[in-house]
Parts: sequence; structure tokens; C-alpha cells
Amino acid sequence: MYYQKYNRLFLFISIMIVLFVSISLNNILASSISPNKGEYNNNMPSLCRISIITCLNNIPLIHQEHIDIKKQTDLIIEQVNSTKLKEWINTLSSFHTRHTKSDQIEDVAYWLKNELGTLCESRVFVHNFTKRDDNQTFHLKNIICTLKDSTESFQDNTTIIIGAHYDSRAENINNTDARAPGADDNASGVSAILELVRILSHVNLKLNLQFVLFSGEEQGKWGSESYVKYLNDNNRTKNIDLYINFDMIGYRPSNESDKVILEYDVGNKYLQNDNYSKTIALFIKHIASNYTNLKAQLAKLGNSDFIPFEALGYTVIGIHDGGVTENPNYHKSSDTPNTLNIKYVTSITKMTLATILELDRLSQSLKR
Repeated sequence: MYYQKYNRLFLFISIMIVLFVSISLNNILASSISPNKGEYNNNMPSLCRISIITCLNNIPLIHQEHIDIKKQTDLIIEQVNSTKLKEWINTLSSFHTRHTKSDQIEDVAYWLKNELGTLCESRVFVHNFTKRDDNQTFHLKNIICTLKDSTESFQDNTTIIIGAHYDSRAENINNTDARAPGADDNASGVSAILELVRILSHVNLKLNLQFVLFSGEEQGKWGSESYVKYLNDNNRTKNIDLYINFDMIGYRPSNESDKVILEYDVGNKYLQNDNYSKTIALFIKHIASNYTNLKAQLAKLGNSDFIPFEALGYTVIGIHDGGVTENPNYHKSSDTPNTLNIKYVTSITKMTLATILELDRLSQSLKR
């Protein structure tokens, strides 16, 4: 895929190819569509094997033409359990702090490993990494679940990674002992990851799905940067089609419980990703309006764990509640579970689940 990782040896050649393909892609797509809406010639399936996202603008969604399939999706997303989401948020928030440099971060990591191990049928990988800061060395963990065996993972043409950071902090980032429950930031995002794994582990999917829980986001995306480097160093990046990030998805006043922010890529390192990122944002916005009560608003990419993925040329999207500016409990000891809107967390989890199911349907139909 032309926006994937570039081998250093062929960097110059790859850039020239990217420029050529970027200029010609619209013409290729236009010539691939027949006069009848929704019909394609033989060129379209081959493009879609490279990346589902290249085809999203031109493929009818389930609810438009396949009502029975939409009903099947509705049945699956109704499995999202608000009680489970609340329990996970409560447990994570019960740790005195999840500060990356605290003594408790190891306990949090082991709890998450055990929880994912149960949900993910033991297909859990712990990515250990070290970080040197303030003349100290920190031994940290990213926790990963793949919904296929490791021998299968990343072998198909389409891999989607969904991530969230599990660390928290107080207003003073250097205070490692202060109470930092981090219910919205980011126990809410972690709970959605756990719930998606719980449900999708029982669904037969064509897509490769990987769920990653990062540490060290608050210190500057330590976990995601280390994990992307690990993937890159081990040739595990070539089939990544999309990275979706949850960072704060739980705070929303009851009179605004239908607003969700979709962050898309604009003007960052790889400009050729901008169109694809906006395409997936609009796709998710459409999903939100058809499967949930959410009204998605598009915004430019901010600063979270999607940045290291974007820096290697991957399409990224961020999902959040706008809490950095709107949640008065942001980075405070008052960021507790009782301030969250669990119904809202449930809706965002359903929206993301429906998005995955629709993308998987496209993957299966286009690769036959």
C-alpha cells in the first residue's frame, strides 16, 4: 500500500511513487465506477484489496441496500453492555493512580493483561519497553490482544488497530503519588477496548483486528511510540490500513449527550493521508447517525497516541468527547466514575463496533 512504511533504502523511489499514485488515484477510481451507482469494473476490487478506505466513497453502506444485514449488525451492537463498561471504569479508577512513573503502574498492567487474557482467549502479548527520563529508567508495558492467532495476524491485506492509553496523571505531571483516578482520561477509552474485545472475540471476521493498551501517553506518547517502533523493526506494519484511537470518551453533560468528536488528519507529516483520514471520519459519522443517537463533529487531529502511527504514513482517526476543554475534572482528582455518562460511553462503543462490522463486510465482499 503506497502510504505504508517506506524502506530507508528505497525512500526516494517510494516518495516518487507516492506522488505519482496520489495524482492518478482519483482518475483510476473515477474510471472504475460504472454509470450505475454501486457497480464497479474489474479495477475496483484490486484497489480495495490494497485498502478498504480507498473504496469507501463509492460503496453503498449496509443500511442503504441490505436491510437484513443491517439487522444483523444491530443485533451484535446491542450486545454492548453498559454494566460491564461501568465495572471496568470503576476498577481502573480505583487504583490510587495510574501514573506511568508510579509504583502502581505495574499492577495496572498485570490487571489489564489478565482481563484481556480472559476476553481474548489468551491471545495476549505484552510488549515490554524501557524509557529513560529524569535520570531514571522505567520498565513499562503495552498490552495487546489480537483476534487471530499470531501466525495469522498481519498476514491479510487489511489490519485495523484500535488503541487507548491506560495511564493517568494529576495536574502536576511530576507528582507521581497524587490521587489520579483518570475515569474519563482514560479509563473510559480502555473500557471500550475491553468491551469490543469481549464481543468481537465471538464474531468471525475477515479483518485482522488488534487492540492495544498503551502506557506513558501522558509523558509524551511513550507507549505508542515504542510500539510503532517495535512493529516497524519487526516488519509488522506493511498491512496496517487504519489506526483508531480512544482518548476520553466518557464525559458529556446530559443535555449534550449526543456529541462526539472525530479527529482526522490534516497537514501532519504525511499529507497524502489527509483524504483517507477524512474519508473514514465521514464514514464513521454516517455510521453514528444510522446506528446510534450520536451526532459526530469533525475536528483536526490533536495530540494523542495516533501521532506515531501517522508519522509512519498510516491513516488514523481519533474519537473523543472534547473533554480536554469541556471536562472541568481533566487531570484532577475529581475525574471519577460518578462524573461520567455511561450511556454516552455505550453509544460510542456501539458506533465503533458498527464501524468495524461494516468495514469487515466490505472486506469480505471485495476480496471474494
